[in-house]
Amino acid sequence: MRYEIIIPNPGSDEMGASFNSLFVVLGQLDTITINDELIINLQDLSFVHPFLVLPICCFLDKVKQQNVRVDIINVGRINNYLETIFFPQGFNSLAYDEWKQFLLSFRHKTYLPICQIPVAVCDLKMREDLLTSFENILLEQLRITGQMVSVVKYLMGEAIDNIVDHAKVEGGWIMVQNYPKKGYMDICILDGGLGILGSYQTNQISGVDDDVDALEHAVNGNSTKKITETRGYGIDTSRRMLVDGLKGKYVLFSGAAFYVYTNELEQIISLDRNIKWHGTMLALRIPCDAPEGFNYAMYLE
Repeated sequence: MRYEIIIPNPGSDEMGASFNSLFVVLGQLDTITINDELIINLQDLSFVHPFLVLPICCFLDKVKQQNVRVDIINVGRINNYLETIFFPQGFNSLAYDEWKQFLLSFRHKTYLPICQIPVAVCDLKMREDLLTSFENILLEQLRITGQMVSVVKYLMGEAIDNIVDHAKVEGGWIMVQNYPKKGYMDICILDGGLGILGSYQTNQISGVDDDVDALEHAVNGNSTKKITETRGYGIDTSRRMLVDGLKGKYVLFSGAAFYVYTNELEQIISLDRNIKWHGTMLALRIPCDAPEGFNYAMYLE
């Protein structure tokens, strides 16, 4: 079968706008199977945000491995940007000897490219080096100091550790876009692995029967980890630090369940069964400056 999907333009920088576009795309991708032909039409896009473009990259990578032919058309208006961020294949540090020098070329830009995150145990040093490079370049881009340095490192490290510990995949994905005039950055980190429900089921955690149950357990600190051995300390800590402490926004999407936490709203939404993310997607909107009185240490477990 041949499918053509026109990616809807989000129309604004609001997080919800990107996710609404993503839901439209996912609802059409659900029918793609082995040996199909998929055309991704970008004719309507004027700009792409991490929360839309990164999951598309991950999905395309998965279907290509299933012998689905993928063609991307009408990239004209945003072609230069897409090439710079390595859409759709992502930047693979394992394939470049001088990858650190390459990433340093982004230190004066307002974004970091789509990057693949190696997960295998043998790639531990590479993964840690990549995360450290991302963190340091971000801090230089945004001129972040003080407690915000620890916050950015904590949030990114915890999310990547969850991929390593639970996703059961060869790699994850990360992309960062910052908005200096608006005073915040967007970080998207995701994988195409087991998903949160799958992780609970693999670890034989009782009382978790569907994607909504899984998200409820995860955001309330009921981790599948028996002990803390890595940089990550849990979803509950991250969401409280970001939203309660920094007045940012936190979104977690896994399976057919979607969790959003902001100053105005906290809700887990059960999505249509055709609209699901096969893995775990984390979307963070992080203010560049901490509010007066914020204390990073208050949120550590």
